[in-house]
Amino acid sequence: MTTHPTPGRTARIGWIVDVQNDFMLPPEQGGRLYVHNLFDGGEDRGATQIVPRLVRAAEWMRAHCDAVVYTGDWHSYEDEEIDPVAPDATKGTYPPHCMGLAEDAGEREGAFIIREIRPADPVVLSREASDADARDAARRAVDERRPVFIQKSRFSVFEGNPATDALLHALRERLGAPLEVFMIGVARDVCVKGAIEGMLDPSRAIPVTLVTDATWGLGLEPEAEGLARWMNDGAALVTTRGLELRENQPERVAAAA
Repeated sequence: MTTHPTPGRTARIGWIVDVQNDFMLPPEQGGRLYVHNLFDGGEDRGATQIVPRLVRAAEWMRAHCDAVVYTGDWHSYEDEEIDPVAPDATKGTYPPHCMGLAEDAGEREGAFIIREIRPADPVVLSREASDADARDAARRAVDERRPVFIQKSRFSVFEGNPATDALLHALRERLGAPLEVFMIGVARDVCVKGAIEGMLDPSRAIPVTLVTDATWGLGLEPEAEGLARWMNDGAALVTTRGLELRENQPERVAAAA
């Protein structure tokens, strides 16, 4: 059942970007494209440091958001950003990673969400999904209280899955309120960047709150510059602790549906 908008209310969407094995596990644990600063001479310990905060933020999302959406690279060797021979992150190409469409089952495991926050029974929106698939995914996510997992072929979820906009529109209709997004994940200067800037684009104008200590980057852009630009474009910033201390939580839209 689609609910009718309530003036002044928003529907909260938890948005968890690409927390997949290949990005979150160091090489010695099997990660094929571990997120860490590529230009600091190996001093950065990388994304493994944020796992406890990812867990806490995800718990907050499950408790306080009307829907939770995971995104993940889901690659084949034919994808434009995959270059097994001469990858160059500054040009937007990377070695094989998150090969969800690979023939080898072991290789596909790199595309799985890390076990600490892996959703048990997500509604999957495949990278070839249609708008009708997105509407069905939104219905099931809201009615069955299940997370959504958007598979994508490119950095930006809006470019890498043609049904992302339809999903957001359907969630808004199903929840009966404008959306606001709370975001965590990796890599801050690649896929998180694509998600934030896509949400804030005037064509969508979806408010975003980034949980800053539950993200990590590749060093392609200084963190302070990216955060300042997103704030200037309208994003809000909060830490995991700040998220947990938010007061006067509005009643969840889904509970009133």
